[in-house]
Amino acid sequence: MSGSSNALASSNGCEMENIIKALYPGAEFHYKGIVDFVIDGVKVENKSCQEYINASGNHNGVRSGRFCFDSLQHQTLVENNADYSFIVQRDSKPIFFARIPARKLKLGKWTGVKAVCWKTIIRGAV
Repeated sequence: MSGSSNALASSNGCEMENIIKALYPGAEFHYKGIVDFVIDGVKVENKSCQEYINASGNHNGVRSGRFCFDSLQHQTLVENNADYSFIVQRDSKPIFFARIPARKLKLGKWTGVKAVCWKTIIRGAV
């Protein structure tokens, strides 16, 4: 990911956290550590991505956005009965939101970081 892509992802992530603050005004935010916030005693990690991004390698020049997962963080979330909140955005505006227990995600075994298409995550969890 280029520097400008990282900056855009960081900016979009902050905007999506503001949406969570609006949805859950009582949420306790943690900006350092394994989770982003706690809602009614449940640890929650926020994930956001674009609906589609430019991808020159694809036949139509775009691909679906992806959520990035860290294996250690995911395992910790599963062990602590934590949730993920997923936000898909188009032009920096949310178009889809779901809060899903980490244990319901079928991510398989891996180490390090893995990126998964948002459509795959949603289909597998709902």
